[in-house]
Amino acid sequence: MQTVQLYVEGMRCPRCVREATARLRDLPGVTTLTADRGSGEVTVTGDVSATDLLDALAGSSFTAEVRSVTPVR
Repeated sequence: MQTVQLYVEGMRCPRCVREATARLRDLPGVTTLTADRGSGEVTVTGDVSATDLLDALAGSSFTAEVRSVTPVR
């Protein structure tokens, strides 16, 4: 299990937060997900790779980058 922190460009309004998190929360392996529209950061914990998270946002109006990946013990 790991925690992946993403920066999601363009996630500034409640509708954008709902849209971005909807693409991520149902991915296999996602245990928890939190989003902060003020900072544009999304934190995901679970057995899901950073690549899978980025792929889930591909083709949307958002651009995402991985800020950190931390193993959870």
